[in-house]
Amino acid sequence: MRSTKTRARGRWTALAGLGAAAALALTACAPPGAAPDDEGGGDGESGGTLKVGYISPITGNFAIAGQEMVDGWNLYWELNGDEVNGVTVETIVEDDAGNPETSLTKAKKLVELDEVDVVVGPLLANTALAVAAYTSSVGIPNLHPVAAADDLTQRSANDLTVRTGSMSGSQMNYPGGQWAADQDHETAVTLCPDYAFGWESCAGFKQGFEEEGGEVVAQYWFPNGTSDFSTYVSQIQAANADIAFVATAGGAPGPDFLKSFLGLGLGESQPLLMNCCGMDQATLRALGSEIVGFNSVSWWAEGRDSDTVREFSEAYAENFEGKIPSANVAGGYQTASLVAKVLEENGLVTGADLVSAISSTTFDDSIFGKVSFDDYNNFVGPVYIREVQEIDGKFLNVPIETFEDIDQWLGKDPEEALSQPTYSQSFQGE
Repeated sequence: MRSTKTRARGRWTALAGLGAAAALALTACAPPGAAPDDEGGGDGESGGTLKVGYISPITGNFAIAGQEMVDGWNLYWELNGDEVNGVTVETIVEDDAGNPETSLTKAKKLVELDEVDVVVGPLLANTALAVAAYTSSVGIPNLHPVAAADDLTQRSANDLTVRTGSMSGSQMNYPGGQWAADQDHETAVTLCPDYAFGWESCAGFKQGFEEEGGEVVAQYWFPNGTSDFSTYVSQIQAANADIAFVATAGGAPGPDFLKSFLGLGLGESQPLLMNCCGMDQATLRALGSEIVGFNSVSWWAEGRDSDTVREFSEAYAENFEGKIPSANVAGGYQTASLVAKVLEENGLVTGADLVSAISSTTFDDSIFGKVSFDDYNNFVGPVYIREVQEIDGKFLNVPIETFEDIDQWLGKDPEEALSQPTYSQSFQGE
């Protein structure tokens, strides 16, 4: 096992005033863009009901990840009760099956028929962008436990959208590229899903790798719904690169890719770095001992040596048949804890007041580590290079290197980053 290292890579967002416990400041960090005329905003009184609409893909190809995101949210309220400072939290869950049109329909139903105060979710980048555009237009807060679409907190940033439990796609993978180059890999090949999250994930890795002197020699893309990855594995093999970076969006694609990768005999011959979701607990449960020693990059590490992580993991195991929490569970749980923190400190608040209170919160040691939010309502914190290890009969992603204070700008200032085109197959950064 490689010794753990810690490196500071944040270049723009400074973490200030972190206490030993969560500290809540009520000064709003207002993201760019005009707020809707009707921002909502509770009166801060105790009592009342906060009505939450929760959108997640609990059927379809991403059902495992989507259900776990809901499980994390529910776990918090089961452990702590659904009443905070006299405010009752009522949740209505809707399944979007990972489809943007369905997700938007469900969001409109929750807002216009159920009259929710806040929408949580959805999971996938394309569904999240569609829902955030709608909710901001009607003055409803939108909290994102896992969605990694860059523009949620960049070009489409607004006063009502906040990323509560994850990082943007390029942000979380940028240190992975730096790490891969630092391991003396000179060339890389990438494989990512062919939509916003995949383009951003590959762009983050590519920029980090090339910044450290590496060269990405080939990039491949697979459509959502892919289950047979043998053709893509053959392309990776043919690229003959020193390391392969592979990203998936959670659920079945991670195990499916690795089954093809191992099946074609690349497990011993091709160095591989997976992203957060490709090597999440769903993959570890499916493959276990076959992938011990494999590496991945993520803002979540269930094998981190932390009392906060251990307590959370034990509570999840007790409530979910001994399972180990994934990043999706952690994102849902963290989002609920942030909502509860705001209600405890302020009573019932809604609209932009709810979002600004959440984005003013800092944690010295959350389940993700030391985290805060930037002025665009984006999550800032550590990124871990992880190794699959078997510990006491359990397969865990254990950090072997930590990059602290990672922001979403990939070494640029915000103005420079925002002046670039959005990431795509044809634009992977400069």
